[in-house]
Amino acid sequence: MAEAVMRRRRRGEENGYMSPTSDGEDSPREWRRRNPLAPFFKRPRRPSLPEGARAIPEGARNFVRAKLTGDPRVRVRDYVKMPRTIQTIDKVSFTLGVVGLMLTQFVATEHPEYFWFYYLCGAPLVFIYRIIMYRMIKYHYFLIDFCYYANLACFLHMLGAPTSGRLFRSVFAYGNGPILWAIPLWRNSLVFHSHDKVQSVFIHTAPAILTWCTRWYGQGDLTWSWWGLGDATGWLFAAREGDHGQAVAPGLMYADVAAVHRAPNRLTVEQLTMSYDVVDVVREFYVYPVVGYLIWQVIYLVITELFYVKRLDNDPELVTSLRWLANDYKAPVTRWALRTSRRVGLFAQDELFDHNSLKTKFVFVSLQLVYTMVTFLPIPMCYASKAVHTTVMLLVFLSCIWNGAEYYIDIFSRRYAKKFDDGTFMGSVRDDDNADAAVAEAVLAAGSGDLARRSGGGDLARRSG
Repeated sequence: MAEAVMRRRRRGEENGYMSPTSDGEDSPREWRRRNPLAPFFKRPRRPSLPEGARAIPEGARNFVRAKLTGDPRVRVRDYVKMPRTIQTIDKVSFTLGVVGLMLTQFVATEHPEYFWFYYLCGAPLVFIYRIIMYRMIKYHYFLIDFCYYANLACFLHMLGAPTSGRLFRSVFAYGNGPILWAIPLWRNSLVFHSHDKVQSVFIHTAPAILTWCTRWYGQGDLTWSWWGLGDATGWLFAAREGDHGQAVAPGLMYADVAAVHRAPNRLTVEQLTMSYDVVDVVREFYVYPVVGYLIWQVIYLVITELFYVKRLDNDPELVTSLRWLANDYKAPVTRWALRTSRRVGLFAQDELFDHNSLKTKFVFVSLQLVYTMVTFLPIPMCYASKAVHTTVMLLVFLSCIWNGAEYYIDIFSRRYAKKFDDGTFMGSVRDDDNADAAVAEAVLAAGSGDLARRSGGGDLARRSG
């Protein structure tokens, strides 16, 4: 039988319709050519994007082009790269940024008890958009920084333990401590036309506004009939066991039907009132938040130094907070850390930071831990006094607005028109950062050194906390 197969193979080779593969078997192409059943086993090929575009009727494609670009001969992908289109997108971004600020202010001042629901609906949209954009420009490792961890803690409190005062106080410490104070430290700017900067302002300020509304006005229960869902969905948000002794539903397993089919229990101002005993203050505002911070730090190091260390080493374009700080010697924090490390003898006088070295990682991990613990110090005063809490937030927000004003006057006014003249208007967020740094260096060379340092140091704050 083997001899018969070999004879058929030789006849096929002589006739020119079959060629043997290296292992003596028929190649797939030759098998499909000579086998009449081959079309039934052929896998459908997925059309590429140009083929899919060509599959659209010519009239429909021209209609869409005419509606979007005004000219049926101009492709949409080319239209969005035109200067006037980019300017229009910036105008829309500016408008949406102002409207978003007004809407946030309206909810926080007129309906503060429902700000948690506003945050619950709006924050996922910001994070999803940022994940998509940062993945495209290789900034996605910024998304595991502490500011995103703090926002995740806000979601955990609202969805997982809405009656836990203890978890809320940890979220309060995060939102009004290291996340809020990152705005003046890293020069976070309220620049309305930049969706990236506006999103960063939201990420750093929303937890503080959320905890301010909850601490002084509580969280109101939603009336599920608003959404046409009735009371049957109340069991999805059945309250967990509280930590203040209030009467709450112990859970689906033990609650009766009347207790389960209702709107969720949430924290009130009375439930958030606590005794300011020294032991309680230290435990609630320092011990538990620091433990949560250390959990994040361990997770961060495991991800960047264990799971994805090879990927980070092989691709220098991938950026993390440590890489950014270790290479940004214009940042005051980096310069101060290097001077201090040299002064204590950890680094030689001519040695620079190397993000791959253990010493550099130790310096920045220790520095962030110290910064976090220092920003926790005024948290009990903010929690005890509405006036102190409001004043601190207003001062930080004022610095954010001032940073935006400096950016518009000192950097943006020089760069925006120039980027259309030299053809660099099609860049990404990464390109915008480099262009801002170049303008700041030009201002520095012109003699306004302090102005350039103030205006060009807010890149990292737009990415991380």
